[in-house]
Amino acid sequence: MARRSGAATADEMSLPGPKRNSAALRQLKQFMTAILIVAGLITTAWLYFAVDHFLVSDSRFFVPGPPEPGQRSEYFQIQGVTNVLDEQVVQVFAGDFGRSIYLCPLEKRRLKLLGIDWVKDASISRVWPNRLVVRITERTPAAAVQLPAADGSLLLSLVDADGVLLDPQRVRPYRLPVLTGITRREGDASRKERMKRFLRMQSELSTYMDNISEIDVSDIDNLKAIQQFDDRAITLMLGNQSYRERYENLMNNQNDIRKRLPDAIILDLRLKDRITAVSSAPRPVPTVVSGAAR
Repeated sequence: MARRSGAATADEMSLPGPKRNSAALRQLKQFMTAILIVAGLITTAWLYFAVDHFLVSDSRFFVPGPPEPGQRSEYFQIQGVTNVLDEQVVQVFAGDFGRSIYLCPLEKRRLKLLGIDWVKDASISRVWPNRLVVRITERTPAAAVQLPAADGSLLLSLVDADGVLLDPQRVRPYRLPVLTGITRREGDASRKERMKRFLRMQSELSTYMDNISEIDVSDIDNLKAIQQFDDRAITLMLGNQSYRERYENLMNNQNDIRKRLPDAIILDLRLKDRITAVSSAPRPVPTVVSGAAR
């Protein structure tokens, strides 16, 4: 029998694809994924706030303060202090006592500790459940300094190698050189530069520093040392280099200076071949010792 025109055969038939069902399934999967993500975020946020509330409110995390003013608390330890008063450190953390250790802003408290003059560095540790440990590195004074007061008098303070002025009222005795030429009003960078020049001079002069009673650092390019010379105090102009060489030149020519410059009160040591008297007592005296260099 002849095959009818237009009749479909088995090999010409095709099944309808599940396009619509697949798209709906993908949308359902995406919807469920979004729900799971939102649920996860909500759960995480809930857990965060629950833990946060627990750490803030549970009394087991509260930091007890000192039992009485002037007494240390076993829950608040201060390490490394000699010149810094305990009260200064305790005051920084006054707002943290009686509340959770979790709330203590460590970096903020550290920066406040660095505002105490004797504190060079500090670190703070939380020791769970309710203990704070503060470790202090103190500054080391490099010299005593005479500071001009408003009434014209001089106040004694201390200064470290960075030019930071330190309160001397609560320190143990130090044997330090005395500086002039530093003020409170000048910037930290200026004081630091003056101390840098002084420390270099001190290092070069070494044991000769025992002869010197005072150093004027007001002109960093011409440091001046004051020392007793027989029955008078003389000022030695040392410049900004070769401090030991210039000082030894003076020591090697002491006898000539006594003879030829008996009333000199300021000596310029900066020239290699001579020592010059810049200022002397009123009576006429020679003003130059020639050939003073070794």
